[in-house]
Formats: sequence, C-alpha cells, structure tokens
Amino acid sequence: MVFAGIAFTALLFIGMPIAFVVGIVSMGLMFEAGGGQFLLLVPQRMFAGLNVFTIMAIPFFFLAAELMSASRVIEDIMDFADALVGRLRGGMAHVNVLNSAFFAGVSGSAIADIASLGAIEIRAMEAHGYDKRFATALTVASSLVGAIIPPSIILMLYASIAQVSVASIFLAAMVPGFLMVGLLMLVVVALARKYDFPRREERIPPREFLAIAMRASLALAMPVIIMGGIVSGIFTATEAAAVAVAYVLVLGLFIKRTLRFSDIPGCLLRAGVMTSVIFMVLATANVFGWFIGLERVPETIAAWLTGIASDPLSLLFLITAALIVIGMFMDVGAALIVMAPILAPAAISAGIHPIHFGIVMSLTLVMGLSTPPVGPCLFAAASVSKLKIETISLAMLPFYAVQLVFLVILILVPELSLALPRWAGFIN
Repeated sequence: MVFAGIAFTALLFIGMPIAFVVGIVSMGLMFEAGGGQFLLLVPQRMFAGLNVFTIMAIPFFFLAAELMSASRVIEDIMDFADALVGRLRGGMAHVNVLNSAFFAGVSGSAIADIASLGAIEIRAMEAHGYDKRFATALTVASSLVGAIIPPSIILMLYASIAQVSVASIFLAAMVPGFLMVGLLMLVVVALARKYDFPRREERIPPREFLAIAMRASLALAMPVIIMGGIVSGIFTATEAAAVAVAYVLVLGLFIKRTLRFSDIPGCLLRAGVMTSVIFMVLATANVFGWFIGLERVPETIAAWLTGIASDPLSLLFLITAALIVIGMFMDVGAALIVMAPILAPAAISAGIHPIHFGIVMSLTLVMGLSTPPVGPCLFAAASVSKLKIETISLAMLPFYAVQLVFLVILILVPELSLALPRWAGFIN
C-alpha cells in the first residue's frame, strides 16, 4: 500500500489524468494481491461501477445545462436578478451571486456556471466600474453555489457511493446552499460600503418588472419541477434529469424559439465529453473501492481516526482539514469517488449521520474548485478574464475566509443539513 501511495502521487505529479492514475494503481494492487486471476476482475468491476441507475442522471443534467446555455435562457435569469437587487449598493455584484443561485437549479456544476455565466458577468461588472480582479474573484466564489444547490452532480455522486437517498441529500443541501448565497452577499455589502460600489439608479416600473419575472419564470420553473418531482416521488433523480432535458428542448425550440436544431449536436458533444471524464473515474475508482473493501482498509482507517479523535465533532474537523488539502490537489469528483468509501464508514462508525457527513465532505471538496494550485474554476475564470491565477487567488482571500466560516457553521450545526430531509420524512 505504501508503494501504491507513492505511485499514485508520482503519476499525479507528472500530470497523468486521474482516471488513468486510479486505474493503474488499482491494477497494480489487484495483481499484487491475487496475480493474474484478480486482474480478470478489473473489467467486471469497472462495468459494475457504471451499472448504477442513479448516475445515469449525470449526462442528462450536463445536457440540460448545455441546452439552457445554447437557448440563451440565461439572459432572462440575469435580467430577473438585476430587477431584484440591481438598485442595491454593489448591485451588479449581488446580481452575480443571484445568477449563480438561479443557474444552480439548472446546471448542478460550478464549471458549467463559469462557462455559461463567467464572461458575461465579468464584462458586465467591468462596464459598471468594478475592478476586474474583484469581479473575477466574485465570479469564482459564486460559481461554487452551482455545485451546492440541487440538482448537484457532486451530491449525486456521493448518494451513489454511500448508498443514501438522492432526495434526502438534495434536501439536505438546500439550506447550506442558500446560506452560502447569504454569506457571499454579506461580503458584497461590506465591500460595497468600504469601496462605494456603484448601483443602478433608474427604477424598473412595476409592469416591466412583471414582464421580466414572467420571462424568467419559464427558466426558474425547471429546478422546481426537478426537486418537486424527486421529493414527491413522482420520478427518480434519473427520470428528473431526463424531464429537465425535455423541458429545456420544448422551452428553447418551441416557446422561446432561441434554440436551433443545429445547436443540439454541439450540446450533445460537450455533455458527452464532460460525462466521459466523470464516468471513466467512476469505473476505475470502483476497482480501487472493491480492493480496499477486500483488504478492510476502511475499517482500519476508521479505527485509526477514532483513536486520534475521541468524539464525532473532533473527527469531523480532522477529516475536513484533510479534505481541504486533498481538494487543493485533486479534482472534486475524483477525490470524492476515491475518498468517500474510505472516510464515510469511519464517520458513520463514530456516530456522524451519513447525510450530514455527505454534505460536509462534498462541500469541503467543492471549495477546492476555487483554490490553487489546480482549482478548475480558477483556471476557467483566468481564461475568461485574462488575469493570472496568482492575481485572482489574492483577490479571493475574503471569499476563502467566508468558505472557512461556512464549513465551521456546517460542522457545528448539523440541523442545517438534517432538518429538511427529517421534516420530509426521508431520515429519522
């Protein structure tokens, strides 16, 4: 196992894709444990990692976000956010945060948020007199909301790995997601007073506001349909994702008529590429997960961690600190897929609720999307804004502080995660 850890680190260091790193290391461990006979199990375990009904929702949610972007429905969402908060001091900054909150109900991904909204938001804030560094940093920070508020791809992965209800983990993320939105807007309020950020002076007449709200309601109805259908039991998460795609197609092609049939192949290709990256990691990680289960590694680590941290709260802080470091160097999906089978049993055996642990673990890793040296959202924002990673990272310092406060609150107040699924009857 020590050699495997060294090989894993070395392969990551030279830049090999995480799916191949996990696959090569897993095959080495399998060969060491049982020779060629165990290697025959590798294709079977890879297929088993993908033969899960729940994760079939992932490509559909990717496709729904791509179709939503191609149909330019995002413009309606941005107009509505501006109508709501544009006249506040620092109005465009507040609009940036609200855009991510609204789009989160469609995309389920921070990267999709940056790709769809990033360039538009940064240019709009610059045009209104905001410093480019602040505009870019806020865009990165607010994009994380896209991976928190359901339907979230990362939470769906955790539900699949930990065998918990998708509906319960989605409900558990609602309050934390809007808590993050509130904290970001509080930072904007504080900075707006300090630096006298601009605001929209003209008022929007009630009739025009109603027209903007009506246009946006077509897009904002989608997350309501998704969550309402899942929680009520009308359809599963996978069926909800397919319904979302159908809804966006009807909205873009026939109602708004801003989506063309020629746009669809490109959307399918981009969604397919993003799906293939996650599914390849899932397949190889299942081989690794099967091996560590066979070797009883989770039980060993659980005993070691509980020996260090005697109570659940200390254990959760210890795991969170480790995950912050891991998230700085590993892709969030890959880190979750590799670490959840190891850490979840340790947390559950210590008395931590699996839903609460899933929220803390997933959202801790999500923070890694915005931290150097390999934060994908940082690189995406850098490519849009043409700023250096170091420049954006320095501008992100107030938002890193907010993220740490957010995690501490989540750990200390489990009911923020558990109250809604408990109220809905999904957990005891």
